[in-house]
Amino acid sequence: MNINHLWLIVSASFVFFMQAGFVCYEVGFIQSKNVISVAIENILTFVITTLVYCFLGFALMFGPTHLGLFGGSYWFLKDLPLSQPSLGYVFVFFELMFAGTAVTIVSGSMSERTRLLPLLIAAGFLAGLIYPLFGHWVWGDLFINQSAWLKNLGFLDFAGATVVHGTAGWVSLAGIIMVGARKDRWDATGKLKKIGRSNIPFAALGTFILWFSWFGFNGGSLLEFNDRVGLILLNTNFSAASGVVGAILTNHFFLKDHSYMEAIFAGALGGLVAITAGSNYLQPQDAVLVGLIAGSIVVFSGLWLEKLGLDDAVGAVSIHGFGGATGTILLPFLVPAEFLSGQTRLIKILVQLTGVTINFLWAFGLGLLMFYVIKKTLGLRVTEEEEEKGLNIVEFADLYSWQDYLKRTHYESLTQDLSGTIQVQNQLLQKQAKLLVETQEQERVKLARDLHDGVGQSLAALKLQLGMIAQKIKVEHPDSPLSGQVERTVSLTTETIEEIRGVLFNLKPALLQEKGLAASVDVLLRNLEKTSGIRFEYHLLAPMPTWEEAASLNLYRVIQECLTNILKHSQATEIVVNFSKLRSNLFLLQISDNGQGFSVSKVQAGLGLSSIQERLKMLGGNLQISTEEGKGTSLMMEVPYDD
Repeated sequence: MNINHLWLIVSASFVFFMQAGFVCYEVGFIQSKNVISVAIENILTFVITTLVYCFLGFALMFGPTHLGLFGGSYWFLKDLPLSQPSLGYVFVFFELMFAGTAVTIVSGSMSERTRLLPLLIAAGFLAGLIYPLFGHWVWGDLFINQSAWLKNLGFLDFAGATVVHGTAGWVSLAGIIMVGARKDRWDATGKLKKIGRSNIPFAALGTFILWFSWFGFNGGSLLEFNDRVGLILLNTNFSAASGVVGAILTNHFFLKDHSYMEAIFAGALGGLVAITAGSNYLQPQDAVLVGLIAGSIVVFSGLWLEKLGLDDAVGAVSIHGFGGATGTILLPFLVPAEFLSGQTRLIKILVQLTGVTINFLWAFGLGLLMFYVIKKTLGLRVTEEEEEKGLNIVEFADLYSWQDYLKRTHYESLTQDLSGTIQVQNQLLQKQAKLLVETQEQERVKLARDLHDGVGQSLAALKLQLGMIAQKIKVEHPDSPLSGQVERTVSLTTETIEEIRGVLFNLKPALLQEKGLAASVDVLLRNLEKTSGIRFEYHLLAPMPTWEEAASLNLYRVIQECLTNILKHSQATEIVVNFSKLRSNLFLLQISDNGQGFSVSKVQAGLGLSSIQERLKMLGGNLQISTEEGKGTSLMMEVPYDD
């Protein structure tokens, strides 16, 4: 046995270690109540793959071709040593690990709601038909000297970005479409909900294991040990690292509400998948570029799938499907001319697009048909009750998971009972609060009526009488000092009446409750314009948010106090009121006048601004003042709101 055989065996063992990486990665990303199910599924699917692929799939993929569509002759590995006595079993062992990778990817994407038996049947169908037939079209000449029609067209896929990962990714897409989303993945409004994950450090460990194993995946695909192995391994590592960078940058600049955690994992694996197509052809700087682009594509495609309502438990479709397609399609743009096989770059681009398209139609089409038949016959999905319990219990009756489930349901039952008690108490408090508000409102109405009917009318009569007396004294005794005293008394009475009107006006802004803040301010400004003679401009530049009753009343009082201060102190002839939206969840109330203005220290110290600032602080807002003597004042109030 020479160094080439040894390298292939070591590389195959690296790829086998991917199974451990997939287990850690998938277990880390799902809920604790399903981790046993996923771990056992991965073992069983690899068992199915070993038997089905070695006895059936390998022959279809690498046996003597029939019409270029499928192989044969090596059923149950019969006569295999006679065809390649020096490499035969080593090559089977190596290719088995690739098939195992493809099958494991699919089961991970459908985790947490798919029954075990349908997944095992799908694993057999994928390992025995879907994967090996497409592999025959691209790699059918690797074992014996024969034609592989897609490869003959010039299609490049060195280690399986499309053959392995693309096939797995598109079958996964078919699977998540047919099985549907996990329970409570989206809320009633269609907003994506974060569901529990069991162990993110475990997922990080899985990522490192997969990263490590990829050195065997790509390095072993050379099928010999020579001076290009170093380049392949370096390109693999570069693309993984730059994939993380590309995913994080995309997340930062375009998806600011998403977690960096998913970007880190998806970027690394997306870069690894993408470079699989060309790790033997590209230079390191090109591998970095492939990783950057693939990391970004993986993030965007994952978001797009979420927008479509497709629930991929481990991101298999975006990482393997879109990541594999990205790496395969980028090759013609970056590959040195020596690997173009005499074709122009444009022709090579079209060939690569053709191969990726055929792979999608084949894998997704057969995957959709396979899962549809399984769904209509055996059924794909567990019941809602079983999904709630978790597949650890449903599939394997795990004792500890049963205990956790009983604890959780008991806790939820207690919480519901407590919630019911709190709800009753809240209803009682709301009833009492409503009664108190109504009582206070009645008292305010009574006070307003008493002030208006009693004190107000008496003062109005007094004003009239004093006015008549002042007029009489002015006519009969024009030079008498008594005339000036009476006029001052009339003026004081007038101010008192206006103050009472102001109190009445503040007691019950009924329009505020009926029509809202915007309409109430409009009426307030029109009334002030009539009584003061000052010209008002009112601009509602953005829809007024729906404020809570308390917030609305406080904002109304703030605006009132601002206008009152301006009328009393500014000597303005024009006031402009602008309401606008600064940005999401922040509203701006701006009141400007053309009055005399003030020094900043004088404004900050008085003029009733302390009350305004206290109200705004209570609402989480703030006040900014722009003023200059002789040039007017502008009050800008920023108030947050719930969108």
